[in-house]
Amino acid sequence: MMSGNNDMKHLWFQRGGYASKKARRYIEQEFNPETIKKIAVIRHAALGDQVIVRPFLIEARKFFPNAEITLVGVANYRYGIPSDLADKTIIMADRKQKKTMSLGEQLKDFRQLDPQDIIFDVAGSSRSRWMTFYGKAKLKFGFPYKSYFYGTLYNIAVFRSDFQPELECMLDMLKLLGHNPSRPLDFGYPSHLTLFDPSHPAPSILYFNGASMRSKILPQQQMKEVLQTASERLPHYRHIYLEGQNDYEKGDFLDDLTGKGNVSVQPCLPLNDLIDLIARARLVVSPDTGVRNVAVSTHTPSVGIFYSTVPHRYTPLDGHHHIVMTANGAIPSTDQIVGAIQTVL
Repeated sequence: MMSGNNDMKHLWFQRGGYASKKARRYIEQEFNPETIKKIAVIRHAALGDQVIVRPFLIEARKFFPNAEITLVGVANYRYGIPSDLADKTIIMADRKQKKTMSLGEQLKDFRQLDPQDIIFDVAGSSRSRWMTFYGKAKLKFGFPYKSYFYGTLYNIAVFRSDFQPELECMLDMLKLLGHNPSRPLDFGYPSHLTLFDPSHPAPSILYFNGASMRSKILPQQQMKEVLQTASERLPHYRHIYLEGQNDYEKGDFLDDLTGKGNVSVQPCLPLNDLIDLIARARLVVSPDTGVRNVAVSTHTPSVGIFYSTVPHRYTPLDGHHHIVMTANGAIPSTDQIVGAIQTVL
């Protein structure tokens, strides 16, 4: 930790972070963002978590203008990986592939990364930790929950809280080194702030009820009740249910509602088309899923339904993003959800 404000020209924190003696010495004597030539960002996650790393990559590009950025993903989570914001992408083997690999092949997989100036592990998975361990870098950043990684695996780190949005924890790494991220955050996606047309006679409200973990999603009957109630209370909006790729994410259960003029089902879209549709919508209603994070990334207002995952870690500090939750963790009622929709509108 820092002993006095005079050291802030090297490390911009007093509490809330960790830096080893080696890391402090490097930052005090050598560190200059403009001389950084190589940084690696490790991110292993599904669509929603891939989306929220985009501002970190954009801000890192600003802070390290002369650096080659290498993005490290994993084979089973390629959908939505932000390779467009990196100079190079490395894909690690997933758990299924690992079962067919020899120990030597696994070690080779962990050692794919060339020597770097800085490694940012913003995944915190077992694979990302192994790659960080074998990787060579002057600084190795992490935001682990377990304190024994400070000074062992990571020589510099920010502390992680369930009450701080995960994206902000990532940006804290750059803040610690002296960067000041711009607001509103830039996700490098089409933006609701410029694409939404408030003069449209029937703006759309989008609903989604899918997730990689089925424990996150509402029972179909309740989602149907939400659409029916919202469409009746808000007749001047188009209420569009977004289908996902999985069978349990289809909209067949809404067949008797889609006969009404303001309720429809949108078949699963390619990612770019989905992003554009969400950017033009008035509101997105969804549990804690990738579609809600796409709404966050396009600055489209959202109503997030939470009962099985911690809400504050996935809710940004800026923008019009509302949480529906109960203090005891029970599934929010239909009236609570529709009430939140009306509050936003």
